[in-house]
Amino acid sequence: MSICVLRGRSTAVVEPAELTLILLHHAGGSAGSFVPLLPHLPESWRILAPELPARATAPRQPVCPSVTSAVDSFAEGLSGELSGPYAVFGHCLGSLIAFELVHELAKRGHRPLWVGVSGSPAPQLVVPEPANGRPEDWTREQYVAYMRWLGATPEELWNNTVLADRMITALRNDLVVNHGYRYEDRAPLASPLSVMRGDADPLVSAEEMRPWSDHADATDFRTWPGDHFYLFDRPSEVSAGIVGAITEAAARTETTGVR
Repeated sequence: MSICVLRGRSTAVVEPAELTLILLHHAGGSAGSFVPLLPHLPESWRILAPELPARATAPRQPVCPSVTSAVDSFAEGLSGELSGPYAVFGHCLGSLIAFELVHELAKRGHRPLWVGVSGSPAPQLVVPEPANGRPEDWTREQYVAYMRWLGATPEELWNNTVLADRMITALRNDLVVNHGYRYEDRAPLASPLSVMRGDADPLVSAEEMRPWSDHADATDFRTWPGDHFYLFDRPSEVSAGIVGAITEAAARTETTGVR
């Protein structure tokens, strides 16, 4: 597993940024998935994107066995990078990892300024087994159909068998990790939490996202037009929402003196 630097220096201690924003990708995605958002985020922010192993660019890496394993690895890699304020945003599987990661980082003395989750049911909800069986048992054809249904993959990609197979492998590994997640009860986050969703997301309903409010003392819900990948179709709008929420959290911290 690796920590990709999408913008800024690789070590915050050298020259602390105004804020470090940590972005956690969706199942089957990568650090590069967030590139459309970069032009719309403040230049003064450092952007880090932890990446699960066995992506298309490094297919021979050992796979990640669990959310816990990912969190332990990411927390170890990030702890030395956080000398100033930071915020975390995760989409899909990245939301579960973000939730666990901020708890782990807080235990290590790094409390986030703000946390954002997107496109994922609340962690305490039991993830039902898909009607077409466990993801690890799906055929290649089922994965192709699933990805086409989500509409996340350009059709021309399927003409490149090698790249398509690498994407399927990454998605399979990530879905196994997602469905193997087991929630453990704990105290709510002390940081504000924003819960985001596309209004036509076929994978998660508004009702499934509402219980995220149990996990923070201050929670707000935001909805945009679009499907599961609404944030990549509306990068400027979603980025503005993220920036606005973080700015509000920072102003609240300055007013109360609590971090």
